[in-house]
Amino acid sequence: MSEQTHEILRTPLPPEETPDNSELELFRAPTTDEDTDRIRHIQPRRRNHTPFGLLARSVVSVAAGTFGFMLVAGVVLAIIVPPWYRSLQPRYQEIWCHRISALCDLKKQAPEGNVLVFQGDTDDALALLNDTTPTATTEPNISLTSNEPTFTPIPPKSAGGGGTNPDDLPSPTVFVPPATVAPSPTPTATPIPIPLAAQLDFSKIKWEQQGWNNCGPTTVTIALSYFGYSDNQTRAANFLKPNVEDKNVSPGQLVEFVNTDAATDVAVRALYRVGGTLDLLKRFIAAGFPVIVERGINVRDTGWMGHYSLVVGYDDAAGDFLLFDSYFGSNKNQGRPERQDAIDLGWKQFNYTYIVLYAPTREAELREVLGNYADPAYAASDALERAKAAATLDPDDKYAWFNMGTSLTLLGRYDEAVLAYNRARTLDLPYRIWWYQFGPYIAYYHVGQYNEVVTIADTTESNQSYIEEIYYYRGLAYAAQNKPEEAVKEFDKALRYNKNFSKASEAKQEVLEGRFVAPR
Repeated sequence: MSEQTHEILRTPLPPEETPDNSELELFRAPTTDEDTDRIRHIQPRRRNHTPFGLLARSVVSVAAGTFGFMLVAGVVLAIIVPPWYRSLQPRYQEIWCHRISALCDLKKQAPEGNVLVFQGDTDDALALLNDTTPTATTEPNISLTSNEPTFTPIPPKSAGGGGTNPDDLPSPTVFVPPATVAPSPTPTATPIPIPLAAQLDFSKIKWEQQGWNNCGPTTVTIALSYFGYSDNQTRAANFLKPNVEDKNVSPGQLVEFVNTDAATDVAVRALYRVGGTLDLLKRFIAAGFPVIVERGINVRDTGWMGHYSLVVGYDDAAGDFLLFDSYFGSNKNQGRPERQDAIDLGWKQFNYTYIVLYAPTREAELREVLGNYADPAYAASDALERAKAAATLDPDDKYAWFNMGTSLTLLGRYDEAVLAYNRARTLDLPYRIWWYQFGPYIAYYHVGQYNEVVTIADTTESNQSYIEEIYYYRGLAYAAQNKPEEAVKEFDKALRYNKNFSKASEAKQEVLEGRFVAPR
């Protein structure tokens, strides 16, 4: 600090600038006792809380805390629950949906309408309605359990080199009738009069409630009990669909189970055909043969789906069939009545497919009941004619056109089958039909439309993955497109969903060993 600054600090202020501190002195003056008496100490005022007030405050505090907790918990659950729920297998989703209804909204939503609409002109399909190809004849010596109509287009095997050796070709898996056949409109056997009512011996039949997705294994188990079979549905399910979520068991698989696995325990055989009639069902029952029909049903909150029912009796006076149904029940083992016209309507949606079981010693009797239908080619041809008649009456009958495609595929007429399937795909088919019927895969595959096969597989998988046939047919398409690695992956997927799916194993080996040959 400079000397000048010190001098300024020591210089007193002029009198006129001296501050008047007299007012401040008032505050510095000591207080007297009198002043002290005037000062009152202010005490905080305490409120006297009533019990009701305390309760109200407690309730508000608890409510606020609960709301905060629920808000935080709700946010956490909203993040965690949806992926957890969707990761569950469908049967567990269904269980939790019944327990907590709000979870039902998290399930994968069913697609609306026909998910595989054909984009193109289908007028050329109308020419099929005027087709006059004669019906196949019945061969008198045909074996009832050979030449089963089946959708298994395993390609022919080559001799190892570049070409194909005809001697090495396997038996055809789809029955193809001769190029020229003479019509045989008259059955080979005189029809047996149908009684007005008949039923099987219900005391021999053991009804069982089906498990999840298990109508096929359960229904065939119920039918087998008529022959003394004592196992439950689990054995059939382990053979037919090791994965409990498998959505489909085809008629050919049920026949295979009866003829190979169940036949080791009881003397029984089975066959299946398309093109059945109500009269034929009645003839089976009147002759004492259990018969299974594959049909469409509508389930509340679920919609249209495929189903198997065992027919055990009928009553024409009441207009009913009697069923032992694995889903709907057996009416306390007295047979569940269902209208004959209702059965026929749902049965049509699966081309009137039926499975009949019989003792081998009664094959001659069964042949007499079947008549010309003993021949699978005749049965498919007859089904084709019925479908054509229905489509002629109503050109927008989607099931008639789909059935035409299925029958034409069974007969090996793949180009025509594609025309019929294209037409059906413009008519709002239920999306689940692609879970159960695989004729379109075969028809498109055999005409070389491999991309269409892949499209059907991809679209179906997007709404249901638990169907081994999706991967099998997509594998065939990839193999035909010279994509062996992709094909093998698809066959492996099919086997993961059903380890007993032998067709996928065989096709995989053909690809790995270089023996695969596309049909065209």
